Amino acid sequence: MASIRVIQGPDKGRIFDLRAGDNVVGRENGATIVLNDQTASRAHACINVDNGKSLLSDVGSANGTFLNGVRIGQATGLKRGDQVRCGSTLLVFQGDAASPSPTPGAGVDIDENGMLVDSAIVATVPSSEDSVIIPTPEAGVKAIDNLRSLYRLIADISTFLNMDDLVEYALERVFELLEADRGFIMFIDEKGGTSVKASKRRDDSTQDDVPPVSHTIIDEVVKGKVGVLSSNAMSDKRFAAGKSVHNFGIRSAICVPLMGRDRVLGVIQVDCSVAEKSYSTEQLRLLTAIGYQAGLAIENVQLYQASVQSERLAAVGETVAFLSHHIKNILQALGSGIDVVEIGINADDMTRVHEAWPMVQRGLDRINALILNMLTFSKDREPLMQSVDVGQVLRECVELASPAADERRIALITELPDMMEIPADSAGLNQAFLNLITNAMDAVEDETGVITVSVRLDTMNRCITVQVADNGSGIDPAKINDIFTPFFSSKGQKGTGLGLAVSRKIVEEHHGQILVSSEPNSGTTFTINLPIQRKNDTLTGQSI
Repeated sequence: MASIRVIQGPDKGRIFDLRAGDNVVGRENGATIVLNDQTASRAHACINVDNGKSLLSDVGSANGTFLNGVRIGQATGLKRGDQVRCGSTLLVFQGDAASPSPTPGAGVDIDENGMLVDSAIVATVPSSEDSVIIPTPEAGVKAIDNLRSLYRLIADISTFLNMDDLVEYALERVFELLEADRGFIMFIDEKGGTSVKASKRRDDSTQDDVPPVSHTIIDEVVKGKVGVLSSNAMSDKRFAAGKSVHNFGIRSAICVPLMGRDRVLGVIQVDCSVAEKSYSTEQLRLLTAIGYQAGLAIENVQLYQASVQSERLAAVGETVAFLSHHIKNILQALGSGIDVVEIGINADDMTRVHEAWPMVQRGLDRINALILNMLTFSKDREPLMQSVDVGQVLRECVELASPAADERRIALITELPDMMEIPADSAGLNQAFLNLITNAMDAVEDETGVITVSVRLDTMNRCITVQVADNGSGIDPAKINDIFTPFFSSKGQKGTGLGLAVSRKIVEEHHGQILVSSEPNSGTTFTINLPIQRKNDTLTGQSI
């Protein structure tokens, strides 16, 4: 015998057997299936059972009858697992063994917790620049709200220039708009390879696993360039056993393409338990429109990143001629030092060798720093994040700079407490800090120069603050806005104009910021603020 089960609404959990002939669903005592739902009509819908076939029709209800999220206008056949909504009540049709199977091609398989279960596509919406959210008479207010939300999201995501920040924000907003249990954003490369860029669960669990993925549905979305509303409750024979819908984890899912200008860049998928709610075609239209706009924003970020990389490479090429004279001076000084060392060795005069060797060492250090800065500036890099003691990194930088400071009688003062640990790239921070210390040494006078290197924990702003201050001549106010510009230098032959640009790039890769304050004849202070935790990480910074 066929039956229908209430999975959402005041009568949740009740099962009604369907008799042969008409079965009226409503809140009137004369109805065959009586609902305690004030939003349902007295006589809302009718399920006619005849010779193993079941037909659903609306009987003039005020709010309409919906089958799998779509309002019906005429009698429509039911198959096992179909979802029927009357008012705020959601029912699942549980056909008997004689119920016809779904038509070929109507079902797909979803891997749900390691088991393949039947699923069916409920509705599709094309993804294109013509995609709009059209309010139906029964959902006009909600559709207008969706349109406002879409406009706000478009305005927000168009400002992002970082891919990770963009996809994480987009997924957060999707969860707010669709009340999803779980979801993910997946990118698809030109060769068909896939990678999950962001995933989320409503319960904020720390599970790293991605929600179950139906490659069949994703293929449908990508090939057809359509948004798909599906449910893994369709034609599921386990309903016949009368077990709990909740235990089966039956879910309603939406998967839509991220549309670029010429191809599908990936997909957004969200799902929820039908025991709580089920998605409608209005929400399918909303997420499809979001996918189209998010795809354009993602492609814009990709184009921006490619443009930045191209500009960096072009700048490196253009500056070869600019740097050639600088490199020639380093090599000449290095060659002179080597000549003096060679003369000392030939004359067995180790005093001369020891005097000349610092010239060789300085030349090697300058070439090494130049090459390292050029490599860092010219390419994008992902910081190798691990727990790093910022104070220890600064101590190493001061130790490297001390010989040159001692030779010039420059005072290097440190305020470096122990255990200032944050997730960071140790090598990158070493390079950024050393560039600032070297820059400060170039700005101060011999014998009277004082450089102070300090670090402290800023608990209010949840960051670690590093400062490098000097008592040099300061920076001309007219030039202070240019100091981070690549290849800009006010040091003449002493600088390449890459040190500060590279330091800023490394700090920004750590999602930090670098600031400068300076007054003529009063010195300069560079301040670096580094976050003490990464997104979704717990607090790691500590101070003793």
